[in-house]
Amino acid sequence: MKINRLSGHLFLTLNSLFLIFILQPVYAVIPLETSPSWRSTESGVYSTGAVFGDIDGNGFLDLVISNGNDIVKAPNFVYFNFKGKLDATAGWVSSNSEYSGHCALGDIDKDGYLELAVSNYINTGWDKIVIQLYDNVNGSLTLSPVWSSADSMHSFACSFGDADGDGDLDLAVACGEAYNKYYENNRIYFNQNGVLETTPSWISADTGTCYDVDWGDVDNDGDLDLVIICARGQARVYKNHGDSIETAPSWQSRDADNRNSLAWGDIDNDGYLDLAVANNTQIAGSRGYFEVYSNNSGVLDTIPFWESSTSGYGSSVSFCDVDNDGDRDLAAGRWWGLSSVYENTGGNLTSTPSWSCNSSYESVIEEMVWADLDGDGLIKIKNETHLADGIKKVYYFDHYPVHKLDSIIVADSILSLNDFCYNLTSGWVAFKVPPISEVKFNYKVSLKTDLAVSNWDRENFCFFNLNKVYRYGDTNNDQDVTVSDVVFLISFLFRGGEEPYFLASGDTNDDCQTSVSDVIFLINHLFKGGPEPLAGCAK
Repeated sequence: MKINRLSGHLFLTLNSLFLIFILQPVYAVIPLETSPSWRSTESGVYSTGAVFGDIDGNGFLDLVISNGNDIVKAPNFVYFNFKGKLDATAGWVSSNSEYSGHCALGDIDKDGYLELAVSNYINTGWDKIVIQLYDNVNGSLTLSPVWSSADSMHSFACSFGDADGDGDLDLAVACGEAYNKYYENNRIYFNQNGVLETTPSWISADTGTCYDVDWGDVDNDGDLDLVIICARGQARVYKNHGDSIETAPSWQSRDADNRNSLAWGDIDNDGYLDLAVANNTQIAGSRGYFEVYSNNSGVLDTIPFWESSTSGYGSSVSFCDVDNDGDRDLAAGRWWGLSSVYENTGGNLTSTPSWSCNSSYESVIEEMVWADLDGDGLIKIKNETHLADGIKKVYYFDHYPVHKLDSIIVADSILSLNDFCYNLTSGWVAFKVPPISEVKFNYKVSLKTDLAVSNWDRENFCFFNLNKVYRYGDTNNDQDVTVSDVVFLISFLFRGGEEPYFLASGDTNDDCQTSVSDVIFLINHLFKGGPEPLAGCAK
């Protein structure tokens, strides 16, 4: 998709210059707090999987946690987000309890609400078990699973993606169990008219003890390829041929290692996805480093071009441009370690962390995920245009993770959910019919992403982004708060004028909505010596 991203790269470059010279972070190179402002009340459930998504459709991202691991049978949780404030106690608790690994969200039935799939790692006695899915009915997850696989396996991770190019989400599952050396085939359960098949139509020809899986267009040919990493084995890529996935991997890393988790991210902004992997020394023979495999014009190197300076029980990696300098930084964590971020400077990651949490929050880290929880850094991207050729079906947003997808326009028509599927965290849209001329995306993205961490040994927590990217009350984004901001806000609220560039800047009284009360608050501040505007969230 390199050609299709040229306009996006120009926008990204200009936006990066704007951020570097005008919106400099005022707290740190990596602007995250070192002690988490949010912590869950639950512990002792061995939280493992973590994913953000708007479960109830209120415009704010909820935190979904799957629990149990290989220690205890436990239910799964959703921590709901109400107007930018994440509940500390789970508001949804599944009625069933399992030894669950990671989880995934996706709108499989095209009703606008996200379903929850959960990989169950083991059964009692380390036996095999099924994969399960909870339906989302008008913003409420069913308490018990509505779908289970007909076959059983050991699975630590699953991921939604469009395997067959029909514009709906299929479920890929990484299978196997390393400690007892259960080598198993990986699977894909195809989506048939909004319902997952119970017996997989795709089974890998090879076996392994595989612990993570994800989708990404490795070669930029417009479809989603499948990457799976294995403990006691290689990282593997199964190419997508448009309507089918090869059953034997056409790419493998040269070395075997105890691979625990993976993440896609374009480190050098060349338009191709690079692959990050966390390795873990718990099983003998592992080197235990965080690694990145470079993508050279659609072909991954078989040896990593970057690795961390230290090794250990690597357990999690995820990419995000947390410092808003135009390139993706790498969050990485270990069991009994500190949550850390390796800064990306011009396409090169630091070998040692540029940020780590306070030592009081050392934990057995399982997953690290990014989102703007309180909505205080949201902006709206309007009519982001990508050229189309009538062949490619997969396109990436210029900026992600995406907070909310507002609309997709093709040939001057707004598409319906039946025309595509998507993953806002990974930043891709997969079309049912390939666009012919151009695609326009309208979506919300944040310049203040927060970092949430699921922990096996203690409560879960979130490190908020401290970067001050705008002045509260500066609705017209001219770097000052004056009467012109009052005029701008009145125009937006009552005359159909342009909305604030930073959506939260209009919430001057911090009640998580923009209304006439914010106009009054701003006038009181400017002309009567009232308190300073302090926005904390945005719709």
